[in-house]
Amino acid sequence: MKRIPIVHFCILLLAPFAQPELTVAGDPPSDFTRHHFQVARSPINNKIQPDRAVHADLSTFAGEAWILPIRSSLLSPGQITSRALNMPGLRPFFLVGEDPHSLAWLRQRADKLQEMGAAGLAVEVADTEALGRIRAAAPGITILPVNGNDIATRLQIDHYPVLITATSLEQ
Repeated sequence: MKRIPIVHFCILLLAPFAQPELTVAGDPPSDFTRHHFQVARSPINNKIQPDRAVHADLSTFAGEAWILPIRSSLLSPGQITSRALNMPGLRPFFLVGEDPHSLAWLRQRADKLQEMGAAGLAVEVADTEALGRIRAAAPGITILPVNGNDIATRLQIDHYPVLITATSLEQ
């Protein structure tokens, strides 16, 4: 008579308890699991979640030092030629860097930028101190560090600072 190794014996013993079918993460819940999900899920903060997207202030989420430095190789400080755009629904935003030209541009236009609700993207930032100087030039305006290469390619721009609205691209 042959001896069955202990591992094979355990597999045979546990085989009846194996799941009969594969469950894929994207499958809709079955009648069995639907009940469990409805009971287990509770609203966040005991509030009903809104039907629209909520924008978080990422600048306070987990600190920004991990994302710095930001370098946008396709952009540099310099002059741009203003031109018309046709991008209905686009919220105004601007691109800046830590260079003196960008900081002066921000200081001069801070009130106008805040009035129009423009958000800022810092596309050249070495460290948290530089980001602090950029934000200090336009207090009250959200400015986040972001690589601007994709924006530069899509809008065919080479330089910053620049203000982008639904109807124009201007400095």
